[in-house]
Amino acid sequence: MKYPDYDRSSLSITASVGAFLGGESNYPTLPEIDLALCRDGVKKIVLVLCDGMGELLMRRHLPADCFLRKNDKAAISSVFPSTTAAATTSIWTGLSPLEHGWIGWSMYFKECAAAIDVFTGNVSGKGVRYPDGSPAPKLMPLPGVMAGAKHPGMHMVSAFDNFPGKGFTQHAVRTFHDQLVLANALIRQEDNALVCVYNGEPDHTMHNKGVNAPETVEKFVAANRELEWLSGVLPEDTLLIVTADHGLVDGINPVDLKAIPSVDECLWMPPSVEARAAALFVKPFRRAQFEREFRAVCGDEFLLIPREDALSMNLLGRGIVHPKAEDAMGDYLACATGASFIVYGAIPDMIGMHAGLTDEEMTVPVILARGRGGKA
Repeated sequence: MKYPDYDRSSLSITASVGAFLGGESNYPTLPEIDLALCRDGVKKIVLVLCDGMGELLMRRHLPADCFLRKNDKAAISSVFPSTTAAATTSIWTGLSPLEHGWIGWSMYFKECAAAIDVFTGNVSGKGVRYPDGSPAPKLMPLPGVMAGAKHPGMHMVSAFDNFPGKGFTQHAVRTFHDQLVLANALIRQEDNALVCVYNGEPDHTMHNKGVNAPETVEKFVAANRELEWLSGVLPEDTLLIVTADHGLVDGINPVDLKAIPSVDECLWMPPSVEARAAALFVKPFRRAQFEREFRAVCGDEFLLIPREDALSMNLLGRGIVHPKAEDAMGDYLACATGASFIVYGAIPDMIGMHAGLTDEEMTVPVILARGRGGKA
C-alpha cells in the first residue's frame, strides 16, 4: 500500500515546470527536474504524459537498457485518487484533487441530484446522457495552467480538441507518433517554451486486455521507441520530461454492494467516484452498522476512510477544499489495497483498473532527457 506523498508527487513536476516559466506553486518542486533545468542551455520543455505508464509496470515490461529506463531519474507518487480525471487535471493545473475538484470518473452533483460521468456527461450506471451534459466544466472550472506559468507559448497536443487545460493552445492529433512530430515542430518555434503531449496509451489497452497482455507490452515497447526518436530530434536546448498519471492493476474480484443486504441497507445512493476509490453515502443512523458490516466483508481488500479522516490526513492533497470535491467524497472512501473493486449491480467490461492505493497504481516515473538535435 502506498499513500500519496505530496512533497514528491506529480504536482512537483508541475511546480518545477511552472517555476521555470515564472509561476509559483504551493507544492515543492522536484530537485531532479530543477537540476536538469538549471543545466547550461536549457530554454524549453516538452512534457509527455503517457496515461497509465506506471513505474512498476514500466520496469516489468521494458528492459533495463532501453531509453525510458536508462533515463528514469525518479519514482514519485501520483495524487489520490490515482485516476486520470484527478491526476491529469493536477498535472496540468498544479492543484491537488482536493483543490480542483475533479476527483474521479463519476461524481455526485447535488445540482443534478445524480452522479454524472465528468468527461462524457452520462448519468453514472444508466448509459444515458444527462440532459445538459457534464456539469463538471461549469461547476469546477479549471484555473490557469502549470502552477501559474507566465509564458504565452504553451501548447497541448492530444487526440482531443477540447482537452482540459485552460491557457494552452490546443492541437487535436490522432496518433502518438504524429503528436510527437507536432511537438517537435512547435518547440522549434522561437516563441514557444512548453509543449505538453497527452497519450492515452497504455491505459486504454490495459483496460481492455489487462496489465500483462502481449498487446500491453507492445504499447510499452512502442512508447519507448517513439520517445527515443523524439529525444533524438528535439533541439539541444530542450528538456524532454516523460511521466504518467498513474499505473494499473488487474481487477479480478468485483464486490457487489447491492448483493450484500447488510451493507446495502446502510447506503442511500449507489457508490460513485471510482470502483477502486469508491465514495459511499451512508444513512447517518446506520454508520456504526455500515462500518462493522463493510469491514467484515471487505476489510482485507479495502481501506475504509471516513470523509473527515480523509480530509485531516490530506489524502486528496493540501489547500482549500473545493466544495464539489467535498460533496462527491461521500461519507466514506473505500480505497482498494488488493485486487478487488466495488460495483453496484452491473460489472464493468474492463480488466485493468486504477484509482487504488497499491504501489502499482500510485508510483509513476520521471524520465528526463535532453534533445540531441538530430534530423526529424
